[in-house]
Amino acid sequence: MKLNKLRLHLNTVFLFIIIQSCTSSGNKDNTHSNSTTVQNDLPQLVVTKPDGSQLNVRELTGKTVLILFQPDCDHCQREAQAIQENISAFNSYTLYFITTTPHQEIETFAREYKLAGLPNVHFCQTTSQSILDNFGPIDAPSLYIFSSDKKLIKAFNGETQINEILRYI
Repeated sequence: MKLNKLRLHLNTVFLFIIIQSCTSSGNKDNTHSNSTTVQNDLPQLVVTKPDGSQLNVRELTGKTVLILFQPDCDHCQREAQAIQENISAFNSYTLYFITTTPHQEIETFAREYKLAGLPNVHFCQTTSQSILDNFGPIDAPSLYIFSSDKKLIKAFNGETQINEILRYI
């Protein structure tokens, strides 16, 4: 009799462990699935344009390239130079250079790398927290290419050779 009770107890514990492991892995899959969806869509990122108006990146239309950068970063400067030298390849895209630095520094960077005033290039400011919330910790520069249906085509984290970027444009 005691042996049957022990078996029943062990079977119950074993069944509980199996149910827990199935439930846990199911939750992990759902979490992963949700994060993939978020990563494939334009981020819910609010940025401020030089005129002080705000823009939610999620609402952008058309083919979009987001470049997260810091004006004083050597890697960012080289990537901006390469983009400027190949700007005609980006004609069907709208580029948004996004940083956390003050607008004055952004404008200086835009002029220095001859990107200011180009019709398909915009410079915006956001907060570090917004970048972390939408992209997690990233290297500067990081570049994200989105299709016209707001799906991520390719993400580059850290300085990337222009030839590699142009493969996805």
